[in-house]
Amino acid sequence: MSASKKICAGIVLYNPEIELLKKNISILEKQVEKIYLFDNGSSNNNEIKNLFNNKNEISYFFNKQNKGIGYGLNWLINRADENGYTWCLTMDQDSICSDNLIYEYKKHLKDKRVALISPFVLNNDKVTLNEYNNMKLPEVTEITDPMDCITSACLTNIPIVKKLGMFNEKLFIDFVDSDINCKVLNNGYRIIQINDAYMIQQMGKGHKVKTFEWLFNRTHKNIFRRLKVATVYTNQRLYYSSRNSRYIRNTYKDHGKRTGFGFMFAYYCYFTLFYPKERSRIKMWKAIVKGFRDYQNIK
Repeated sequence: MSASKKICAGIVLYNPEIELLKKNISILEKQVEKIYLFDNGSSNNNEIKNLFNNKNEISYFFNKQNKGIGYGLNWLINRADENGYTWCLTMDQDSICSDNLIYEYKKHLKDKRVALISPFVLNNDKVTLNEYNNMKLPEVTEITDPMDCITSACLTNIPIVKKLGMFNEKLFIDFVDSDINCKVLNNGYRIIQINDAYMIQQMGKGHKVKTFEWLFNRTHKNIFRRLKVATVYTNQRLYYSSRNSRYIRNTYKDHGKRTGFGFMFAYYCYFTLFYPKERSRIKMWKAIVKGFRDYQNIK
């Protein structure tokens, strides 16, 4: 591979499920020559280190303090850049990509305006692998909404991302990908989705909503597909979601419809209705309101 198209992979870790991480890496190491692991203070770090310490193609770094996903992503990008890579595949610890991912991505590296390349995403069983295999999709989908590309299984053009200021470390978690996507799109670069490759992702713990599952099975409407599984986040995650989404819509003119105030309010109302019964709605909304107020602390 030419120097201008060297590809590595990187994963930000935080208390990963070991067996799932092993599966993730076993697929990646067949597709890239180097994998960087940045550990954000995992309690099971010794187990992780022992698993991969003797593999030359895997570089493991342990950070004692959890500094958030943005910090970890920037560490990966800088380390990849220092070692001569021009593209870095960023992965979540709980995501599994298809074995043809990099093969398909390589077909689209010639366009110098392409900053990010993502796969078709299957998350929380909203789209099953069987359904995906039966879909008639175009080879490439142009991404124009910043919410339609996530960092997991995203091939990142290192020179472009560094030029645009890298990932925002102050966001800590949630909307870190939306922030970099806004920078990319607002500066005239491209984000493309390659539909011949996929990634399976677990976003929090999926809680099935039987009403919407029933409606989807009978209508096959995409809106019911999205609603049939409610992601169960912690109150802390909802705090960052509320805070960071407000930051995004107050920072970027073209931030996408799904970061608007109306959408986010409806989103949290949906959570209120379909969260597990044991969850405290009062604590949930206190976290959301606090996040909404704290967005100005991000500077």
